Amino acid sequence: MFVKSFNHNIRYNYIYNFCSFFGVTALWVLYLTHRGMSLVEVGLLESIFHVSSFLFEVPSGALADRLSYRAVLILGRVCAMISSIILIFSHDFLWFAVGFIISAWSYNLNSGTTDALVYESLRCLNQEKRYIKVSANVNALYELADTLGIFVAGWFVTAYFEGVYWIQIAISMLAILSVLMMREPRKSQRKEEKVTSYFAILKNAALFLKENGQLRFLMLFFALFEGVAATYYFYFQSLVDGYGFKGYQISLLMIASAVFQIIGAKISPQIERWAGQANLILYFSALLCGLLILTFVNQLPLLIGCFITLNTLVSVSQPIFSNYFNALIPSSSRATLLSVSSMLFSVAMIVLFPLSGWLIEQLRFTVSFGAMGMALGLVMVVLTIVMKRRAR
Repeated sequence: MFVKSFNHNIRYNYIYNFCSFFGVTALWVLYLTHRGMSLVEVGLLESIFHVSSFLFEVPSGALADRLSYRAVLILGRVCAMISSIILIFSHDFLWFAVGFIISAWSYNLNSGTTDALVYESLRCLNQEKRYIKVSANVNALYELADTLGIFVAGWFVTAYFEGVYWIQIAISMLAILSVLMMREPRKSQRKEEKVTSYFAILKNAALFLKENGQLRFLMLFFALFEGVAATYYFYFQSLVDGYGFKGYQISLLMIASAVFQIIGAKISPQIERWAGQANLILYFSALLCGLLILTFVNQLPLLIGCFITLNTLVSVSQPIFSNYFNALIPSSSRATLLSVSSMLFSVAMIVLFPLSGWLIEQLRFTVSFGAMGMALGLVMVVLTIVMKRRAR
């Protein structure tokens, strides 16, 4: 009975993630400008989103460890529905800001919690080694759902833009239904321990992270890597718009990128087995710096190639690093510490996004990201030298 239930958790998790990642609201920048927001106000709203995400990320993980994974996932989808309703009926900056804050909470309550639920379900089955494969499937599903959602959103841009948020409400209900079909996994150590308080979970997680240098390094590296890639992704859209790309051309570009990203996510377990952790960090760093430096060339075909390759690298890295994190984290603080990783990404975005935007206005896209690649490459060389000297 228990084996069947926990096995079903994996299946329902796929459904939940498809609904959560369905990118029907991915064109939110266009939506806000259609509702009268200036680009400055759009930028401020994005900053509000990331600051809110930063402040609530770790507490949301602690809630999952204190309460139950299923309850937190359901609460996350309820927040997504409330946010959608606010964005449908809002007409001024203040209410849009409220909607974005609640939207950030929905992401916080999801991030780390789904990974923790899946890993604990596999642990109950003594099948933890399956996690990297399941995580790879989730990331492939994410790319598919996000691409399909963007296509659906494209049909509503001119007809009834608010419709994308009504769709978001409907699929959030489906996500809640999938969570209700799951079984809450048993968390290790709970048999011997009393129920831990919320603040004790935060304290224990902080102490564990302080003492575990390997986990701390992996989280910092992944946050910076993913932050740079995400910044490149968003500003690249404005670049191709400046080249005069039509809507269908941008859609075709996203489809081409999604195909490679799905393939990358699916083969990530094989890549991890082939390279190993130390080599992967070196390869990811070198490829990131190399791709950014190539943007100096300023040739559109090459820039498109860099864009697709960088997106694929992120798809390969996500299941691998998720597996690394879970292998190092104790069950009692799993969701809390996984939320720390998401919080660090928010910090990276709070710094990188406005800084990159300012640099692009001053120096152009290609010079800005090329210079960023050179700076990161220099840091990489210095760190390598320091680590080799310490090893002696």
